Amino acid sequence: MRLRLIASTALLCPLALFTSATAQAQVAVEMVPAETDSSNAAAWWRPMVVKGDTTYVAFNAPGDTAGTHKIKIGVKTGAGAWTIGYLKDENGNVWSHADDVGHDQPTIAVDGDGYIHVWTDHHVDDWRYFRSNAPNDPTGMLRRIGDMPGTVGATYPIAEHAPNGDIYLIIRNHYSNAGQGELYRWNNAAKSWAQVGIFARENTNYVYPDDLKIDDAGNVHIAFEWAYGTPRSLRHYGSYLKYDVAAGVFRTANGVALTAPATRTTPNLLFQGLGTGEVWNNSNDGVGIQAAGLTVDQYARPSIAYRYRTAGGANAYNFDVYRVRWNGAWVDRVKIYTANNNVPAAVETTHNGTRARVYFTVTGSGLMAAESPTWAVRQIAPAQSGVTRISGILKSTTEDVIYAAAPTEIDANRGRLYVVSIGNTLP
Repeated sequence: MRLRLIASTALLCPLALFTSATAQAQVAVEMVPAETDSSNAAAWWRPMVVKGDTTYVAFNAPGDTAGTHKIKIGVKTGAGAWTIGYLKDENGNVWSHADDVGHDQPTIAVDGDGYIHVWTDHHVDDWRYFRSNAPNDPTGMLRRIGDMPGTVGATYPIAEHAPNGDIYLIIRNHYSNAGQGELYRWNNAAKSWAQVGIFARENTNYVYPDDLKIDDAGNVHIAFEWAYGTPRSLRHYGSYLKYDVAAGVFRTANGVALTAPATRTTPNLLFQGLGTGEVWNNSNDGVGIQAAGLTVDQYARPSIAYRYRTAGGANAYNFDVYRVRWNGAWVDRVKIYTANNNVPAAVETTHNGTRARVYFTVTGSGLMAAESPTWAVRQIAPAQSGVTRISGILKSTTEDVIYAAAPTEIDANRGRLYVVSIGNTLP
């Protein structure tokens, strides 16, 4: 089903009517024709890929019993129909798993030959990795035991394809009393996975991967946070690194190579240090960061949108939305939206070379967007007000595509998934 959003005719000014109608016509909402499970909700995930005219989505689907889910993969090319299939284990049985909101959701990537790769249901678990039997075919998605290197206690898999057809993946690996950030590469020519390295680690503390972006040169940009002592909902020290593929080294935003892994004291690592009233301790209350989206501009400089709670307290939806960019230093930090206990853990950002956008959600209103330089906040798809979790990409210089999940739109256990295309003009 494809819906076109039409502007209100209540506007009195003809020019205003034309402008609003033009903007609204640049928003297209498509509902994926399959119910989702209420557990289809995360902040860190990469559940969508768009390559050319083909869209790939991964989502939690309702399980056979309460509190469980299966994983479906959908593929659609152009105006054609969706092809949807289940993930299956190594024996060909449909994969099923217990619900765990914020952890047990899928990330998807597509290599240069069109093979679909999926990681799902990781919460300090060994590899749960699936790959299609044929290019662009979601009906033959089998678990590939032994194809990922080593044994891990993985959480938060985030992946993206590179221009040469390779795939890069980051995870947090629970290893030796710490949660370390690790980077992996699929060599598409060799058809094999290998670990690139450990990009961040501190004994007894935990890295939280936020996002991964690969630029046109094939370099890998990584955003992440730190938690004190053990995994916890409130994090601190928003951090950024780049993996320079040609040189084989990690660099901070100013281009300086470091001896990995990074720690919180690595010079020029932080895009968000401790703010006023923020304390590095074992509390989940107070000032801190939770969730970030990462992109790069036309010069491959990072731009980061993130949720940051400045008011203190413990409300999980009271994180304001900020954006900051690198231009010789972390500059132009701006608060885009002030939360009122109404901002779920969902934030995304894109950059088309001339303007940046930040996407987030507000309870009861759904998908919101703001664009540089004014950062005026717009409601994108009013009819889909149940959307609370998102991911997204820049499809072209004139189009963003957002994976918009409404996990409980049908009832407490079932929801919907929308693919929202936003043109060059916001509503």
